[in-house]
Amino acid sequence: MRKTILGPVLAAALMVGGTGAATAAPPEPEIIPLVCDNGHSYDIVVNGNGNWTPGRIVGSTNVLVPIAFGDFGFRAVTPDGDVYEETFPDEDLKGGGNVAQRNPRPTVTCTFTETFTLPEDDPEFGLPAGTDVTFSGSVTAFLVGR
Repeated sequence: MRKTILGPVLAAALMVGGTGAATAAPPEPEIIPLVCDNGHSYDIVVNGNGNWTPGRIVGSTNVLVPIAFGDFGFRAVTPDGDVYEETFPDEDLKGGGNVAQRNPRPTVTCTFTETFTLPEDDPEFGLPAGTDVTFSGSVTAFLVGR
């Protein structure tokens, strides 16, 4: 179920600054702030829409490669004040956990929260334009770079 919600929510997040197909410049990438248990905070950009796409750390050549997602939550508040919430406490492990078991690098666990307003109606979930959407969760990853 997490993947069912996560994909459209992340796609909607990328639409926030959305532009029409006829624009000359590509849309600006969505920057996602992470707060991690190694004492660092990172701003990442994900260039792709796969569930396990690495996040490039802004201003660096380093990337965070996700191996697990956990504690995912979704909240939507419509302009009329209706609230829809769902949480997914189960951990989603890349490769069923095999990647984490075989990973020789130290891992870091980070939390994220992203809030945006839907610019147009979302017929798939029945949410009207102007709905405030917040999603949050955690990701375990390893850091790759120089």
